[in-house]
Amino acid sequence: MSYKTETIKKVVDQISNNELLLPAIQRELVWKPEQIENLFDSVLSGYPFGSLLFWDYKNSLEDNSYRFYEFLKTYDEYDSKSSHNKPHNIKGKNEIISVLDGQQRLTALFLGLKGWMNLHKPRKSRKNAESYEEKYLFINLLYNKESEDGAEDITPEFQLKFKTKDEAEEEKSIKENVYWYEVGKVLEWKEKRCWKEVLPAEGVDEKQRDTIENSCSYLYENIMNPNNPRISYYNQNTSSLDKILQIFVRINSGGTPLDYTDFLMSMIINQWGEGRENINTAIDSILDDYGFKIPKDIFLRACLFLTGANLNFKADNFKSDIIKTIKKDFSDITTYLRCSCKIFKNLGYSKDNLKSNLILLPLALYLKENELKKVSAVSDGQLKDIKKWIQLSILGRVFGASTTSYLTRLRNEVTWENKDFPLDEIIWESNKGGKNMNIDEERLVDIIDKTKKGSQDCWAILTLLYPSLDYSNVVFHEDHIYPSSKLRKTKKSEDVDNLANIQLLEKYDNISKSDKDPEGWMKEYCKEKEGGINKFKKNNFIPDDIELSVENFERFIEVRKELIKDELLKNLKG
Repeated sequence: MSYKTETIKKVVDQISNNELLLPAIQRELVWKPEQIENLFDSVLSGYPFGSLLFWDYKNSLEDNSYRFYEFLKTYDEYDSKSSHNKPHNIKGKNEIISVLDGQQRLTALFLGLKGWMNLHKPRKSRKNAESYEEKYLFINLLYNKESEDGAEDITPEFQLKFKTKDEAEEEKSIKENVYWYEVGKVLEWKEKRCWKEVLPAEGVDEKQRDTIENSCSYLYENIMNPNNPRISYYNQNTSSLDKILQIFVRINSGGTPLDYTDFLMSMIINQWGEGRENINTAIDSILDDYGFKIPKDIFLRACLFLTGANLNFKADNFKSDIIKTIKKDFSDITTYLRCSCKIFKNLGYSKDNLKSNLILLPLALYLKENELKKVSAVSDGQLKDIKKWIQLSILGRVFGASTTSYLTRLRNEVTWENKDFPLDEIIWESNKGGKNMNIDEERLVDIIDKTKKGSQDCWAILTLLYPSLDYSNVVFHEDHIYPSSKLRKTKKSEDVDNLANIQLLEKYDNISKSDKDPEGWMKEYCKEKEGGINKFKKNNFIPDDIELSVENFERFIEVRKELIKDELLKNLKG
C-alpha cells in the first residue's frame, strides 16, 4: 500500500469529474447537515480528520460485471430517490480509482463546496415540495470565537451553517457581526484573498478586518493551498473482491458505524451488482404508491422469508446460493410484498399507524403461495379474515419480541397454500407459542384504557368499530370528539387523547369541525342527515343521555369506554 496526500480542491474536482468513484459495497450518505458543518470546522481549524483508503481497480475490458457508483452531488431530503448514488458506466476504462474508506467525509466536503442540500423547513409539512429549500454551506466571516460570551474550548472555531442564499443575504443586512460568505466560492481563488476582495469596505472596523483576514486565510490554506495537502490516503491495489470486502467491513467500525444491514447489503452487492438499485427501487416504489417506508433490514428479511431461507440476520444466511435465489425470485418477492402493502393501505393503514412492518410478511407469503398477485384476485371472504388477523395481531402485540422465531414458526407450521386465509391456524399456532391472540373482556378493558390517538392499537380498534367504511377510497381522520384545544385549557385534559374520546370522520368533515363544541357541531352536522343526531351518536358509540359539555367529560369517557368494549367484544367474537 502506498501513502499519498492531496489538496481538498483537487479531490473535490476529481469527484466532480467522476475520476473518483465508489465501489458497489459502499452504503449511501448517512451524515446530517450538522455533521458536515462540524467537519468543515475541523478542516478550517487545521485538525486532522482521518486518513482515507482508495482502491485502484484494474478493469477487465471483457468483464464489466462489477459496479461502481458516482458520488452524491446534491442531497434532496424531499425526493429520496434523487439521493441515491448513480451507477457509473466503467466500460472502456482500464483503471478505476474508488473510495473504500472516507466516502462520508468526501461527500460532505463536496456538498459543502460544490453541492447543496434540499432541506426541510421547520414546522412545515414534510409531504409538500414547498416545505423544502435549497441550502448551501456558508461561513460567517465576522465571527470571532474569542469575542463570544460563554465560549468554551469545545465551542466551534468557526460559524458554519447551511442556509438559503436569500436567508444569508438578508441576515447580512439586519444582524451585527454577520457576513455570510458561500464556502464554495473559495474554489475560485487563485491565491489567498484580502478582506477587501470578499467584503465591502464600508462600516468595517479594524478588529473586523483582522477577523475577515483570518477567516480568508484559513479557507485558502486548508482547501486550496497546494503546499498544504489536507487529504491523506492509502492506495490498495488488490484485484480480489473478497479481500476488498474484508477490508471494507474492518475499516467501517469508526465514524457512523457500519450496521449489520449495511454489512449484509455489501455481501449481496458483492455477488449481485444490481442488487442495491433493485432493492432501492422496490422500497421507493412502495413508499410512493402505498405510503409505507420499508427499512432495508425489513426488506432483506422479507427476501429471506419469502424464499424459505433462515430468517436470522447472519452472514451465513446470505451465502451465494441464497443470494442467487433472491436474485431469481426478486420480481415475485417485490410483487407479493407490494400486494400486501396495498391490502394494508386499503384497510386504512399507513406508516403512521403501522409500527411493525414485519406484519406485512405473513400476508405476502399467503399471497405468494396462492399466486394472488393483485388485490382484485383476493375475495371478500379472504379480506375479511385478513382484516381480522391484522386486528388481533396488533391488539395481541404478536409482532413484538422474538419476532424472528415467531415468523419462522408461522411459515413452517401454518398451511399457507389454501384458498382461504388460515386465520384459525395462525391463532392456534400463535397461542401455542406464547403469542396470545385471544382478546377477552379483562384484556380488552386494559387495552381501551391505554390506547391513545395515533397509536397502532387505536387504528386497529377503530377499524373494528367501523367495519363497513370505505378505507380504500376515502381518507378518514382520528377526530377528538371533545376538542383538545378546549380541554387543555381545563384540568380535564388527562383523557383527551384516550380512545374513548376518538371517532372516525372523513377528512373534510374533520377539517370543518375544527375545535367546535361537540354537541353544537353534531346538531348542525346532522341537521339534514337521515336519522339526525341520534343515529350519528349511535353509529359513533356516543352516549345519547349525556350532554356533551366540558363538565360532563369524565362521565362521557367512562360511559363510552363501556359502549366501545361491548361493541368490540361482539365484533371479536364474530
